[in-house]
Amino acid sequence: MNATASDHTGRVKIRLENLVKTFPGQAESAVDNLSLDIPEGEIVILVGPSGCGKTTTMKLINRLIEPTSGRIFLEDEDVTHVNPDRLRRRMGYVIQQIGLFPHMTIAENIATVPKLLGWDRRRIAARVDELLETVGMDPATYRHRHPKELSGGQRQRVGVARAMSADPDVMLMDEPFGAIDPITRDRLQNEFLRLQSEIKKTIIFVTHDIEEAIKMGDRIAILREHSHVAQYDTPERILVDPADDFVADFIGRGAALKRCGLSRVSEVELTEWPTVPDGTNRDQVRQAIARSDKGGALVLDAQRRPQRWVSAEHLSRPDNLPLSQIGLPADALVQPHSTLSDALNEMLTARYASAIVVDGSGGYLGVVDIETINEAVRGMRQAERGRLREPLSADQPTPAGAEEATA
Repeated sequence: MNATASDHTGRVKIRLENLVKTFPGQAESAVDNLSLDIPEGEIVILVGPSGCGKTTTMKLINRLIEPTSGRIFLEDEDVTHVNPDRLRRRMGYVIQQIGLFPHMTIAENIATVPKLLGWDRRRIAARVDELLETVGMDPATYRHRHPKELSGGQRQRVGVARAMSADPDVMLMDEPFGAIDPITRDRLQNEFLRLQSEIKKTIIFVTHDIEEAIKMGDRIAILREHSHVAQYDTPERILVDPADDFVADFIGRGAALKRCGLSRVSEVELTEWPTVPDGTNRDQVRQAIARSDKGGALVLDAQRRPQRWVSAEHLSRPDNLPLSQIGLPADALVQPHSTLSDALNEMLTARYASAIVVDGSGGYLGVVDIETINEAVRGMRQAERGRLREPLSADQPTPAGAEEATA
């Protein structure tokens, strides 16, 4: 089956052409005649049920597993039979188990591929420090530590840094965030999306989680058994126009909530709440709340970082405590690249039922509340209904489940 995303306009970075992999002793192929175009600079997600061939397909791309037949092109070069080690050095690889060498320091782990490429010591040291800073880890603190001294999330960051060490154009990621607790996973996903917005690598990303696929992918290939492509398209179109019942069932119920994984906080209009610097006179805070239609104010420190929510009730208590010691903690924080799903998750556990949006330095930008998300979902539904009303060509049937997707 040939699979090209319907609105693909960019350059094709990787082309898989009629790939087949049949393991010895197996009657059926694990990958059966797969053709797929991977656009340059995008994250393409391979997702599907367990055993459908996702990881096998990824390993075929860098020839950790050799194809039985078919061809692999990288930038129009047929790399099916080139030296596999040379091919792998052009592709970073991140796996769920991370695979750091326990006897090596963090710096030595990151330097593995540059050393194989013959880089000099000074260049390697500079690259290691650059990458540690890129993934949010202070080089002076972490470069000489060993993997056992790091948390799971930190080890995963080092795994990403190692995959990027030789500045590959292509990165292969096999369930890279799958073995991490949900809170850390959300943060790493968001951090990786922020990073990708800057580095624009071509990334092939395997997951079994459709919500992760929707959040992370520019395009998603939903695979059946034997890596047959059920649908290959943008997350928006897959949610709105599932190709058939298999895709609709794989997406599952709750499509409206899944839509929230398509929109970033940066794409919606933030709600403004009254803000006051710590140390403000209580009467002035009361006046700020009274001038607004909100039930409280947000206390900011000298760097405009959110500290506490305070209401008129908090301010009326007979004590002389500073604003930073009354009210409720401002603990539900998201960044502009976070999805509305991230914001909703934070909001559900927040004491003020709102998520505070901050920049990379923690400075206050605005607030996402439930009405913000309701309005965003309404807008998505209207846009989707508009697309579904567009006339279909004679040979284009109505996609299975399209009506339900707008329910």
